[in-house]
Amino acid sequence: MNTLPEEVQIAIPIIKPTLEKVQLAGQTLPPGFPAPFLFADGLSSVETLLTNIQGLLKVAVDNARVQEKQIQQEKKELKMELCRERELRENLERQLTAELQSRATIQKRLKKEKKAKRKLQEALEFESKRREQVEQALKQATSGDGLRMLNDAGIPEMEVDHNGTQHENAAMQENRAYIKPTIMY
Repeated sequence: MNTLPEEVQIAIPIIKPTLEKVQLAGQTLPPGFPAPFLFADGLSSVETLLTNIQGLLKVAVDNARVQEKQIQQEKKELKMELCRERELRENLERQLTAELQSRATIQKRLKKEKKAKRKLQEALEFESKRREQVEQALKQATSGDGLRMLNDAGIPEMEVDHNGTQHENAAMQENRAYIKPTIMY
């Protein structure tokens, strides 16, 4: 009575003794003994032993196949997990690169804006000083000597070119745009 599945085929040579089957005296099994393979009726002890070994080998092969399938399944799962983690890492690296580029762009823009703000602040301070000077000149113009100071502050210096034509100094032209000539009534 072999209860092992027939689908597993193992080529194990079984040596059959040339001697006739010998009945071993004194080795009868008690009724209800749980080992059906041992000393089955009509088999010698060597044949029984070989049959038992063959059965154990079949079980071992089945177990090895099951274990190999489990190992292969675990390998597949680990490869899938590795691929997912690699994709996640690459995605995070791309996001980090994009964030770093964005940060660099924002820092450059901030630097430019700070520079522009500083220039505007300097221009504002310059214009405030000019305005104060003009206001002081106007106040002094209402007094006697103020007209001469106003004319000195408001009239740009003239430079004579090689041709003999007069050109205003560029700095004075720039300053002149902000000065309104005073009209006295």
